[in-house]
Parts: sequence; C-alpha cells; structure tokens
Amino acid sequence: MALKKKMTKEDHANLPDHLKSEYIEDGEGYRLDIDGDEDNGALKRAKDREVQLRRDAEAKLKAAQEQLDALGSDDARKKGDIQTLEKSWQKKIDDQKTSYEDRLGKLTSHTKSQLVDNVAMQIASKISSAPAIMLPHIKARLAADFDGDSPVTRVLGADGSLSSMSIDALSAEFVANKDFSAIILASKATGGAGSTSRSPAGSAPDSVKPLNLATMSPKVLSDLITASKTEH
Repeated sequence: MALKKKMTKEDHANLPDHLKSEYIEDGEGYRLDIDGDEDNGALKRAKDREVQLRRDAEAKLKAAQEQLDALGSDDARKKGDIQTLEKSWQKKIDDQKTSYEDRLGKLTSHTKSQLVDNVAMQIASKISSAPAIMLPHIKARLAADFDGDSPVTRVLGADGSLSSMSIDALSAEFVANKDFSAIILASKATGGAGSTSRSPAGSAPDSVKPLNLATMSPKVLSDLITASKTEH
C-alpha cells in the first residue's frame, strides 16, 4: 500500500500505530514526514504521459469498435461481405492495441530504469570501491512504485516486501554489512551513508582501499571473479 503524502486527522486516527509515527501534524491534518523530498517533476510528467497514452489508445479502440458495430446496417452485410469487413476492423483494433502496449512498455521500462537502476548505481558508487559488485545486491532491494501521483523509488525489506526504509538507511545497512567490508570506501565505513567525515590531511576524499582478498566473504569474492570475467 502506497503511503499518502497528506491526510485528514480522521484518516490518521484510523492508521495502524506503526504508521502513525511516519506522519507529522500539518495545519488541519497530517503530512508524511519525508527527509530530502526530491523534485519528481520529470517522473510525474512520465506518469502523465503514460496516462495520456492510455486515454488515446482507449479512444481509438472505442471509435474503431463503434465503426465495427455500425456495419450491422452497412450494405456490405446485405452482400454477404460482413465477415471480411469484421476481420479487417478487428485487425485494426488488434494493431492499435499492440502499438499502445509496446509504447507503454517502453515508457514503463525507462521509468523503472530511472527509479531503480540509476538509484542503485548512485548508492554503489558512493559507498563502494567496487560498484559493479555491489550493484546487483542493491538493485534487489529497490522497486519502482507507480501507485501514487508520481512514480517513486521504494526500498524493499530483506524479505522482498515494501518497507518504509529510506535510501540513506539502505546505504547505511550495506556499509555496516561485514560481507561487503572489503569493498566499502574507507571514508564511508566510518561515517555511514551520507557521512560528511573528513579524510586525513593530504589524502583524497572517499579514498579507495586496496582490495584485500583475504578478508572478503565468499559471496563478495565470487561476485568479484564474475565481474572480472564479464569485463574481459
């Protein structure tokens, strides 16, 4: 269930206790307590475009169906050609439906790429010295949510279900995971995701630690070998 950004006091009172804390009082109602709310203008326009494509396709299908129904009084029916005409119109309807589904599929795929792939790469590049290894693990914890007014990135729990965890909290979870300690950037390992801790004087920020194969977990070492083979 997608969380509403705003709701009345009555709606808030009906929420489960574990969700009430996600809202703060705002005027005559409540609003979702969100840190770093991003400008989703581009994603909202993509969603609006998706809605418009659906409306256009439905209008065309309706017009085609009306013309097909009108054949009942057409002279072609009297001449025994109705079957041929119906097949012709049915093909047009099927072609329009296929075209609409293809365009909608491409738009949905592009939006998901922005919401999941791009976000996962940003996290991996920020916290890890080997982003390619971290990437599939982070992507598995992200999902695109199309239920609200604008498409948004949602974090999945370890069991794969939608959670209220933030992107920063997910980053911190991976930084703290000992399985990935050998490929976590040194400056992030001490400060967590989003840390502003400074490196020693004279060193570059977010400096990369040399990979220590001896300290890697079997899972990370296996991912490293797979990534190396893919690159070559």
